[in-house]
Amino acid sequence: MRFDKERVGDIVVVRVREKQLTSHEAPEMKTVLLKLILEEGEVFLLNLKEVERIDSTGLGSFLFGIRQADAHGKEMVFCEIQSKVQFLIRIAHLQDVIEVYDTEEEALKNLQKEDVDK
Repeated sequence: MRFDKERVGDIVVVRVREKQLTSHEAPEMKTVLLKLILEEGEVFLLNLKEVERIDSTGLGSFLFGIRQADAHGKEMVFCEIQSKVQFLIRIAHLQDVIEVYDTEEEALKNLQKEDVDK
């Protein structure tokens, strides 16, 4: 699983460097997300700008990450999701479960504001 991570204040930004997240990549994605949740921080922003194709198992890996983050009192949100991936989220009726921002900048601004408001 190719990805970059960067800490921006209290937020861990994870930029996924894969063109697709399917049944082949999903198990490793789950492992990466769980490791990040357990070791890296409190708030995670996944940038999916490079992901062009996803299937139900790839989507399931994100749901796994969200559930694990919630179970550990942490937060996971997403940004820069391509239209094909957004379409799958909508047809699976997960738009209320998966929090998505249009840009990384917008997400960071809102997440940092939430931190100040706490």
